[in-house]
Amino acid sequence: MIKRYKNELIKIQNEIIDVTKLAVVIVDREGNYITEKGNFSDFCKLFRNNKNLNLLCEKCDMHALNKTFLTLKPYIYRCHSGLVDMIVPILYDNELLGAFIVGQIVLEDEKSFNIQQVMNDNLGKNVDGYKLGENYKQLKRMTFAEITSVANLLSYTSSYITQCIKTRKWSTHKIENNVSDNRICLNDLPIGAAIIYINKNLNGNISLAEAASSCNMSVSQFTRAFKKETGKTFIDFVTRKKIKQAKYLLKYTNKSISEISFELGMDDSSYFTKVFKKYTGIRPKEFRDNILKNQ
Repeated sequence: MIKRYKNELIKIQNEIIDVTKLAVVIVDREGNYITEKGNFSDFCKLFRNNKNLNLLCEKCDMHALNKTFLTLKPYIYRCHSGLVDMIVPILYDNELLGAFIVGQIVLEDEKSFNIQQVMNDNLGKNVDGYKLGENYKQLKRMTFAEITSVANLLSYTSSYITQCIKTRKWSTHKIENNVSDNRICLNDLPIGAAIIYINKNLNGNISLAEAASSCNMSVSQFTRAFKKETGKTFIDFVTRKKIKQAKYLLKYTNKSISEISFELGMDDSSYFTKVFKKYTGIRPKEFRDNILKNQ
């Protein structure tokens, strides 16, 4: 199943390489490569390009893959040459589709790894010891906590891949490059002070007059400027902010609807319910019930 999505997987692999600078390859559930080996280090290429040593690399990969395929959980391990690798499974309804093989990492503050020992172990195996030592210096170094974080991110990516396969839709995100623009500063906006005022007072009464005053504008000037900058009226903007906060409180707290209404500066819970339904299409209780059903 997963092989048919090779082009999408290649894009994901390239993104992972760009972010982590690690070696990455994606395999199917039988251990066959779906993508090309990406960003493999010169250190490992010395092993992989040697017929006898490459057999050790492949045996090491298969041993780790078998471990992951049995447990269906990410597996961080040390390969035969002493580097740290990880395998993260790609699952579909708890069935294995394939896996990420990622790594070629030197553990930061490594005390047990001895490059000289690795060089000695491979004397007489047609491996250039000098190149091995020089290439070792170029390997990516990470702490175990950082390695674990990469494994977690790959697990999230695995879930994303599964969702895309289920829906048969691969998300594409067009990201604009505004890096060359001047640094954005909220206070540089004509209404920047008002946005700060709104965010600080979201759990209470927010006054149009005070917002205008914070920007040293009259109410009429401020109203026009606010609509121009945000595309929304002041009341609509504030209400949407409050509804967003209400959704958060309904989802992540056990506060009653009356308590949430009061916390957001709406003393009348029936009015809060009316406004919430206007902006979301459902009542607050229905919103919370739907979340509980899906947990």
